[in-house]
Amino acid sequence: MDWKKLAWVAAPSLALVFIVLLFVNHLLDPMPPRRITISTGREGGAYYMFAKEYAKLAEQDGFAVEIQTGAGSVETLKRLVAGQVMAGFVQGGTAEAGPSEGLRSLGSLYYEPVWLFHRKGRPLQGLADLRGLRIQVGEEGSGIRPLAVRLLRDSGVTAQNSTLLALTSENAAVALEAGRIDAAFFIMSPGIPLVRRLLVSPSVALWSVRRTLAYTTRYRFMSTVTLGEGVVDLVANIPNQDTLLLASTANLVVREDVHPVIVRLLLKTAETVHSRPGLFEAPNAFPSDTLVELPLHDVARRYLRKGPPFLERYLPFWIAVTVERWALLLIPVVGILLPLGRILPGLYNAQVRKRITRWYREVHEVDHALARCTDEEAKAAAERLRGIQQKLADMPPPPAGLMHELYDLRQHVEWLIAQADERASSRHSPR
Repeated sequence: MDWKKLAWVAAPSLALVFIVLLFVNHLLDPMPPRRITISTGREGGAYYMFAKEYAKLAEQDGFAVEIQTGAGSVETLKRLVAGQVMAGFVQGGTAEAGPSEGLRSLGSLYYEPVWLFHRKGRPLQGLADLRGLRIQVGEEGSGIRPLAVRLLRDSGVTAQNSTLLALTSENAAVALEAGRIDAAFFIMSPGIPLVRRLLVSPSVALWSVRRTLAYTTRYRFMSTVTLGEGVVDLVANIPNQDTLLLASTANLVVREDVHPVIVRLLLKTAETVHSRPGLFEAPNAFPSDTLVELPLHDVARRYLRKGPPFLERYLPFWIAVTVERWALLLIPVVGILLPLGRILPGLYNAQVRKRITRWYREVHEVDHALARCTDEEAKAAAERLRGIQQKLADMPPPPAGLMHELYDLRQHVEWLIAQADERASSRHSPR
């Protein structure tokens, strides 16, 4: 097979393949960055500890995670909108307190109970009973502050008729035990020492929620959880009765322009970290597409409902991503090459037949001229035929279907050369 000729025939098709590759590559997202920035709360808090766990898991998949600590969820929302971080942990109920344009949730991660401790000397039936009192609602930038203010406002308790304080958790606990404030909101794990300390404090009581349906209907990102009697400490029986708590959820939030591969990596990591059972969470209940305040990311919606893509279930993450990208690039190319594989041989055969036909026409001209030619003209015709004969000898073997045509042409050329030589040596004039 004449590979040069075949390459010439295939050149337009190969150019088309190259153009398709460039076009598909342009449509695909660029390769994801290997560095992820995550915003959390204060160092030592739950969000920070989870981010460190994310970093260890992401490192196994070839990604580095940079953790940026801060006051809490509101500050994280500001960082996300400003493009200072790619992702962050955000407490439910804080979206209206900070900017959220262009942000998407990857799902809820776990319950965050709202602890409302109050002085025992002041019975608390509902939030409206806090009107006119001194209430800790959390420091500026924290997640508890906008949620507490929102809950109080909807019950008629505002900064105009009550004293709303911005203290650290530790300072708020000290002030509550000392009687300097009347109530304090916290959002933290039940295993935090401060929670246990307030639960056993003789001067402090924990509010048990009433009208739960009213709260969960009004705030779709919230639910209720039960802190069972003795759950915190079975021996000391802490708490000493079943207590119903409001609970928001921690959400993993990203900018909507974050690379889809980064989104899938974060979801994969979140599934590993947060699918474990907890005090209020059943096994595999989280991450979830419910109890979210911000719009759910499209990739997260598919992932949480259908699971990870096929390749990511069986291959290491980065290998799966690379194979997936090459598959997306090569599928259109294969779609072009398969038909070309059937078309190119036919094109090549047509080119070879065209060359044989062209030589046949040239040989026919010589044959026709030999009938009326001089000795000199016959000699020139013989040389011309020998040139054609040499070209035919140098020609690569054609496809099997055209071999007989080439052999017929060679035999015809040999016969004509003999005729021309005979005419050149006959020394008689043209007829």
